Amino acid sequence: MTIIGASLIVLLLASIGADHAAAQGSAQGDVLPAGDNVSYDQVLEDPDNIELGYRYALTQIRRDDLLGASATLDRLILLAPGEPNIRALRAIVLYRLDNLREAEKEFDDILALDIDPVLRSNIERYAAELGRRNQQTRMSLLTSFGYQYDTNRSGAPNSGRLRTFLGTFDVAPDGRKEDDHSLTGFTRFTIEHDLPTQERHSLFGSLSLYAADQFQLDDYDTYDIGAEIGGRFEFGQVFLTPNLSYDHLILGDESYLDSIVAGLRADHRLNDPVNLWARADIAYLDYRNTAQYPTGDLQSGGDVAATIGTDLYFGSSHRLTVSAGYGRFNADVEWESYQGPQLGLNHTWLLGDGAFLMTGLSGEYQDYDMADPVTGLASRHDWVYRARTTLGVPVQTLFMAEEWPAALAGLTMSIYGEYYRADSNITNYDYDNVRAGATLSKRWEF
Repeated sequence: MTIIGASLIVLLLASIGADHAAAQGSAQGDVLPAGDNVSYDQVLEDPDNIELGYRYALTQIRRDDLLGASATLDRLILLAPGEPNIRALRAIVLYRLDNLREAEKEFDDILALDIDPVLRSNIERYAAELGRRNQQTRMSLLTSFGYQYDTNRSGAPNSGRLRTFLGTFDVAPDGRKEDDHSLTGFTRFTIEHDLPTQERHSLFGSLSLYAADQFQLDDYDTYDIGAEIGGRFEFGQVFLTPNLSYDHLILGDESYLDSIVAGLRADHRLNDPVNLWARADIAYLDYRNTAQYPTGDLQSGGDVAATIGTDLYFGSSHRLTVSAGYGRFNADVEWESYQGPQLGLNHTWLLGDGAFLMTGLSGEYQDYDMADPVTGLASRHDWVYRARTTLGVPVQTLFMAEEWPAALAGLTMSIYGEYYRADSNITNYDYDNVRAGATLSKRWEF
């Protein structure tokens, strides 16, 4: 009997888990293969037709009806218990539904069969991931190295002029817009631990280090050391995720900023395609005076923000996130204090063969409390816009290689671009920057 072939299952093995991959900010899957949808009435007309029932299960998956697909596949296994394609699809559906115990048994049963080597390789990969999810403690290490280009690295004003209470003057030559290149590096170690409860409670923590070494503007060499701890707690259909993070930012050779942020996020999964969430963050930012920013400490203060949003899943390949929030920053001086609304739109697209495309748009309005004594009588109002896109492709996919060294498994190349625009009524703060770059990254899990 030929259902649809092992090559189809190879696609499905990744695509059914795409929602989990998108939630982690990565992409591992393919879209479901093209094919005509099958209705329930067609199945009733020929209930013992294995291939028709299999195609109906695919139709249910495309419609995000995973519970229905699971029931359909249970019936098909009774009709064809030795068909590996059916069993593989059922195992992945169980995995996607978080029915890990049954999924693990199904994986073990499939691997005991004489199956296609490519199908076996993919089944073993999912079985290994399932085994990792069953570990009480999980650790991972992410490393990334890359190149970045900025058209206005220093954030110099577009007009080339500075406003003061004495008048408006041309910016000194060394303060004008200047492009620059940099080499970047990032590493993060993460640990997760499941608590011994019936609910899915867990704790997590991470340590990270980021560095950007400028080719020319050494005063803007950036180093960030970060740490985070938190937990994820399940209460029925609601998940609560509190976290506490700390970052120490070095600009040039001088300590520039210490930030402490406490946050709480609540998620409620209405159904498979819709997740509602809300979060609140409280932060304290402690700026230091540096040679580049001699009055930086005046910006120190507390920041509070509240955001609501929704994640919308379209099939197994698309996730759209829409969010809106409001923030308030209270600096040590009123002319550095501001408040205003924020909007965000983010899309994740799993392109297939492990490739992904992430796109984000955001906008924010900042209404300052009073005029800066240095710039004059007018109080400051900024509109801040940001657009960013990232395309990631596994290096194995780039080389179209079926065989690949185990040491290079998961090595991913990403290219990205970003446009940042601060539209201010004070010329000193009216600027834009175009950024582009490429990275190579790899994640180890143990």
